[in-house]
Amino acid sequence: MTKIKLDWEDFGIKTNTLIDKVKADNIKYDGVYGVPRGGLALALSFSHALDIPLLAYPTNESLVVDDISDTGETLMYVKRKRIATLYTTPWTITEPDYHVSVKENKSDWIVYPWELK
Repeated sequence: MTKIKLDWEDFGIKTNTLIDKVKADNIKYDGVYGVPRGGLALALSFSHALDIPLLAYPTNESLVVDDISDTGETLMYVKRKRIATLYTTPWTITEPDYHVSVKENKSDWIVYPWELK
């Protein structure tokens, strides 16, 4: 297994790129919902950048964010919403509307900065 380690600077760069992609569509959201746990740091960043509330539950007009759509099973419950993720995979069953990077190898493991020890 190869570990892909993201530090806070990498997370910030990828997050800002993702925010720019979402802003380019000029869609107005009533808030942002971060899928626990991986989407929470991302949701907070989006809440500040888009000046929209951080939501406890997704609504019909919210943006849903998560760190990755790997298998896509977690996100399939919100796939009628707009979804933004840092990473996606070729094998996901829930393709996000926005993403920054693609995890190409199933054996790779992405280690986010909040997981670094």
